[in-house]
Amino acid sequence: MHACPRLVLPALLCVVGCKPPEAPKEYEALMGYVFEHTDDEDDEALAVGLNNLADWLKGDQLAEAEAGYTLGTIPSSAIKGLEGHEHTNQGLEGVSLVTQSDYGGKKLMEALTQYSFKTIMPDVYLTYDRTFDEGKRCIVERDCLWADGSVYSVADWGILGEVQADRRIEFRWVETDHGWVFLQRWWLTAPSTGTKLDLRVQDQYYIGINYQNNGGTRRVHASWLQMEMSTGDATESGAKQLIKNWEKDAEELDAWMDDNL
Repeated sequence: MHACPRLVLPALLCVVGCKPPEAPKEYEALMGYVFEHTDDEDDEALAVGLNNLADWLKGDQLAEAEAGYTLGTIPSSAIKGLEGHEHTNQGLEGVSLVTQSDYGGKKLMEALTQYSFKTIMPDVYLTYDRTFDEGKRCIVERDCLWADGSVYSVADWGILGEVQADRRIEFRWVETDHGWVFLQRWWLTAPSTGTKLDLRVQDQYYIGINYQNNGGTRRVHASWLQMEMSTGDATESGAKQLIKNWEKDAEELDAWMDDNL
């Protein structure tokens, strides 16, 4: 976004030209909006969306999100220009879930960026090779507000075999009306494949939004994917499985942090 010019344009023109950004107010639209704006150079539009999301996550609406929430496809504008193969939003199904961690944002950021998921969840990840391009050494303490890199992983999906994936990963801190929030965003840079039933995840996109909450962190997860197997389209069942995975992963991550951080 462009800063409002000063001492150049008349005050009226400045007000017109610097209208605050608008963001959706409803949950489903906000998930795609935050994903789309995660890498904005300026954080103003992103902060507005994060404030709106925090305002939405109250009462019955929060309870609904904590039980698991079905999303439509991600907007095409949100995936335009993403690195990797030719991405699409066709045939995607989305889901979201809110979980709670006992740990604050910096501790979570430390676990998620400084340690391998093969170490944290050895029953899931057979391989987790991560390379940061920037930000690894400074992101935890907010000496920098951005980190990114790439991951190659092989995960054990039980009866579905071993599933390999190449991802682009990003982390970002944003200051909002509700305190510091950190974001995790990733997407597949190539279709993910498994060793059984010709499993293929053509595309998957993920956004994680982490708010300070009662001494811990309220974690909002959302993902959109398209998955096929030799038995046919498995997108709906794959999306539903994500909710179970997030619930399990959240518990395992906190348990690991209990013992190691």
